[in-house]
Amino acid sequence: MGKRIVGAVAVAGAFVLWSAGAALAQTYPPTPSATTSVAGASGGNEPTAFTGARIGFAVVAVVVLLALGIAASVVARRRSAHVAS
Repeated sequence: MGKRIVGAVAVAGAFVLWSAGAALAQTYPPTPSATTSVAGASGGNEPTAFTGARIGFAVVAVVVLLALGIAASVVARRRSAHVAS
């Protein structure tokens, strides 16, 4: 049972690193630009810049499948313990 959990965590970690590869591949530090204005910093009617995350469908699917797998594993373990007693 422990090997399966370690394997699942390793696969999930590898997938997270693989899916974040585009973000990790960007150049750092960024080069300074000629303009330094920030949207919404002027105090006027301009809205603040949107900084929401873009989560891919594959990442959501992996998280859901991982949660379902863990839940199924817990249920199966409880049922087997209940049947054995």
